[in-house]
Amino acid sequence: MRRRTDVMKTPLLVMAAALLSLSLVSLCPAAPAAEEAALAPAAAAEAVKATDNGSPGSGEPDGEEGPVIADPFGPTNRLMFELNDSLYFRLFEPVTRAYARIPEDIRIVVSNIYDNLNAPGRALNNLMQLRLKGAGNELLRFLLNSFVGVGGMGDAARDAFGIKKQEADFGQTLGRYGIDHGFYLVWPVLGPSSLRDSVGLVGDRFMYPLTYVSSSDLTFWQAAGLYAHEKVNDTSFKPGDYESFKEAAIDPYVSMRDAFVQNRKKKVDESKQ
Repeated sequence: MRRRTDVMKTPLLVMAAALLSLSLVSLCPAAPAAEEAALAPAAAAEAVKATDNGSPGSGEPDGEEGPVIADPFGPTNRLMFELNDSLYFRLFEPVTRAYARIPEDIRIVVSNIYDNLNAPGRALNNLMQLRLKGAGNELLRFLLNSFVGVGGMGDAARDAFGIKKQEADFGQTLGRYGIDHGFYLVWPVLGPSSLRDSVGLVGDRFMYPLTYVSSSDLTFWQAAGLYAHEKVNDTSFKPGDYESFKEAAIDPYVSMRDAFVQNRKKKVDESKQ
């Protein structure tokens, strides 16, 4: 009976892992993203904000020379880009479209819960970046939303006290102290990154509360499934962004790379302010 259960779990777990392609595949330089549109851990989706004033084909602001990054694994990265693109259209987009039928109010509650779980990591990274006000705000947001917001279901810190979220991640923290990108990478399923930000992803996992839940209570695959669900929920607020991005881009691979690098530079610059 145990073997049968494990076999039945396998395709579901593979599907859950494949859904992670959302986080860094959903780019749309042609369409601004709303501040409230649940974009938290989606590095590529965040690049939307950094490229609103630039050319969709280049990902660079008009009249400015954009940041550059070494791409020594270009052929392999392109292959991974095509893989993620295929996963998006064959799996992720249909799943997200169906999921978006859930009432928006429910999806907002889900987004708030996941966002609250990421607050300790944001607080620690703000502290390491010497942004003490941001660190204090994130700690206060976590406490208020956990208790007043009933486990993070509501954003009481923002709605009742006007305390806004202060985004911060470990890749940004490393950049704050002068560590360069290294080189560009496209991970299968996870999407665009760099050597520095790949290390940053690992660091961020150590700051995520569910990382420390006993393995007997939460398996690796269950944690991956939760992460996949978070990304599906986030993307349900912004349907069609990736399709618009591809239509506007001359070379989608180059546009995504440029948008990612420009966005990460913007985040690092913000950490120094």
